[in-house]
Amino acid sequence: MPRRVKVQTKEMGLVDLYLIYETGGLWETEWQPLQGAKGFADQFATLDKEQMEQAYFGWTRPLVAALGPSGEGMLLTVPTATRQCQARSSCPFYRPLDCSSTSKKMPWCYVPEGFTDTERSLAAECIRLWREGVYIIVVREPTDAR
Repeated sequence: MPRRVKVQTKEMGLVDLYLIYETGGLWETEWQPLQGAKGFADQFATLDKEQMEQAYFGWTRPLVAALGPSGEGMLLTVPTATRQCQARSSCPFYRPLDCSSTSKKMPWCYVPEGFTDTERSLAAECIRLWREGVYIIVVREPTDAR
């Protein structure tokens, strides 16, 4: 189950994280549709489960090294096609300046363009998390875990 946690780091202070667990090369069932989204899901930071557990106990250097850009920076790295709202042609409230993932006034109803129906809601959730300053991390289970 994905989790949203806060971890106190020596390097960055309190960091807000959203964890998606990967076991045997597959993400959690809820997030699997987004796993294959090229140019989007491969932007997530990855960390071994052991390194994530160490971060809970104060050894945060591997975590901080893996984080990468902040949420606002991540919004600039997603493919340009996904920055537009998918509902722009049918939405009565659509405003070109506001209905974009990079807009400061992005509405709550924003859904990114360029995804299948199953991926779209997950991608919108990622964009909302990044806008809140949350780092999304894929935590990999060891392959020899039983």
